[in-house]
Amino acid sequence: MDFLHHHICPRNCYDTCSIISTTRNGRLVSIEGNPAQGYTRGKLCSKVMDEVQKVYSPHRIKYPLRQRKRYSGRWERIGWDEALDTISQQILSIKEDYGTTLPIAHNKYSGNFGVMHNALEAFMTGLGPTTRAVGSPCWSAGVDAQAFDFGAFFCSDPLDMEQAKLIWIWGANPAWNAVHQMPIVFRAMDKGAKVVCFDTHFTATAARVDQFVQVNPGTDGLLALGMAKILADHDLLDRSLPEYSLGHKEFIDYLNQEIDIKECSQITGVPLRTLEELALEYGLTKPVCIWVGFGLQRYANGGQNLRAIDALGALTGNVGCSGGGVQYGQMETWRFSGPLSHARCGHPQDRNLDINQFPVLALKADPPVKMLWLAGRNPLQQDGNQAEWQKILEGLDLVVVSDLFHTRTTLAADIVLPVTTHYEHWDLNASYWHYYVGINEPAIEPVGEAHSDLQIAWDLSKRLNQLAPGSSAFPTEGSEKEVVLQALGAEMLEMLDLESPMELLKGPLRVNLPATAWQERKFRTPSGKYEFYSEKAKEQGLPALPVCRLPRKPPLETPLRLLTPHHSSGLNSQGYRFDAAEGSNAEDKPPLIARLSSGTAGMYSLKSGDRAVLWNQGGTLPVAIEIEQSMATGVVIVYQENLCDVKASHPNLLNLGALTDMGNYATGAYGLALNDIFVGIRRA
Repeated sequence: MDFLHHHICPRNCYDTCSIISTTRNGRLVSIEGNPAQGYTRGKLCSKVMDEVQKVYSPHRIKYPLRQRKRYSGRWERIGWDEALDTISQQILSIKEDYGTTLPIAHNKYSGNFGVMHNALEAFMTGLGPTTRAVGSPCWSAGVDAQAFDFGAFFCSDPLDMEQAKLIWIWGANPAWNAVHQMPIVFRAMDKGAKVVCFDTHFTATAARVDQFVQVNPGTDGLLALGMAKILADHDLLDRSLPEYSLGHKEFIDYLNQEIDIKECSQITGVPLRTLEELALEYGLTKPVCIWVGFGLQRYANGGQNLRAIDALGALTGNVGCSGGGVQYGQMETWRFSGPLSHARCGHPQDRNLDINQFPVLALKADPPVKMLWLAGRNPLQQDGNQAEWQKILEGLDLVVVSDLFHTRTTLAADIVLPVTTHYEHWDLNASYWHYYVGINEPAIEPVGEAHSDLQIAWDLSKRLNQLAPGSSAFPTEGSEKEVVLQALGAEMLEMLDLESPMELLKGPLRVNLPATAWQERKFRTPSGKYEFYSEKAKEQGLPALPVCRLPRKPPLETPLRLLTPHHSSGLNSQGYRFDAAEGSNAEDKPPLIARLSSGTAGMYSLKSGDRAVLWNQGGTLPVAIEIEQSMATGVVIVYQENLCDVKASHPNLLNLGALTDMGNYATGAYGLALNDIFVGIRRA
């Protein structure tokens, strides 16, 4: 007999898909989209099409493992008792040696966004003050920008985009990376909306819309300021600006004094006529929705780029109107309760280290970091500062990694713990884009000896208290289902119009928020208005106004800018494509593709098919050259792809850890300037 179960895809993705699985005789046999969810509407993306195979993959980590020497590959299967004893004894030894638990570090990020995956963070809090990774490598600068301008990180329901008369997709590629938004864009087009794509190169999204505007990397803010000046020059500003904004006069004065339209065109690469036409079309059309992707804020000037784009929306009255707005993301639907909620997992005396500078700061820490637990991320492939990562790992007494599969990071572990997929545990998930919240229920028993993060935390707390009573304040047992239901506190129940959390077991529901963000134009800034002039930004040592900050220039010896956007087939290193990796030697596997213009290739006497090496002081990356005429001169693109060869070179070897201008205010740490990687190239 077949049984159906509800799931929510927990990965770091806009869509947070609602899934229905089918089990037969206790085994997962198929998955499909849930047609009852109003955003994903029964469709799933290609990234999950092989999930059943992944659950039962022979490559999956199914038992606790010990590696006798890091990087040796000499793995031994051990029992959970031995794994928990090893970790517990190390924790107690550190506490005895240093008189504090600060040398114990936990570094977790977004491999799974479910609430239950905060369990290890909450467990660490139960030990006392520990060392934590804070901030985000992903969106920090943009979150700060919107916090300065609007007072909070909030966007309209993405379904509202259908009401727009003009849509600007700026630095996003939803045809690959937010596929459920594309039908909404197409419905708007069917109603007569024009759609323009702004990007550094011609993308799959650009191919599907009305107009493509190529922007030189990192100059998006200047382009927005240039258009803002044109709007002001043509008196196309919203007449009610004084009622709901602060500092608009100062901003317009800045535009008049500092922004030259011809210079703007030259620097951004957007022809002057196109720039003027875009600005006038924006000013004469309403409502207009700007969707800002994460890419344009991953520069040293990324926060200023987004503040300038926010200003366009505010100047024209496109903030607070249906079909309008500047869409970036939201966390309004994440108001969960209980000890595992995102807001309550830390200890007030924790030592917080910027996640993007974690190994650099950990090397300087006093007392030193001696134990590190890594979960929900793969920093030895996805982070910058790889040389510093190797240094900090050399000085650690114990490295624990919990994961589903072996990664480059598990190679550096002493203990690897097998964890469950979302088909094997209870969880609770929201989206940072759409407004739906749902409960994830287990469909099958854990594969092998895999444990959920919550079960690991309970068991470890129990073992610690057996060895040293009172050493852990975290619970030692419980019901995963009850913890999930408790996380739906009174505020979330009210937002979902529910009397009991049990009602959400029937399937995901939309949170009861207005479809249009800021529709009453009451903002959460200190003034209660939209703030062109932000004292909060000034307090952070930043310009109070959205101003022009040009991107970093490349060094002479490494003159090419390397961009590493997401591919359609995976999320960072989570696209486990074992079929492509099996049965071949590392030297037989094709290298990553480096895409560059014919002009750039010609400077190095390279042509399509040639083997080459990208390099900088961080390392080298073997690539195959592919000429792509849409590429700007001096730019190289290598998509983030993972063939599950955990020993292969990867683009982040070249990532030296440059930071963005913003992020510290709202997320706790500056963002990672992923688009400020500069390389040289030579023939292999």
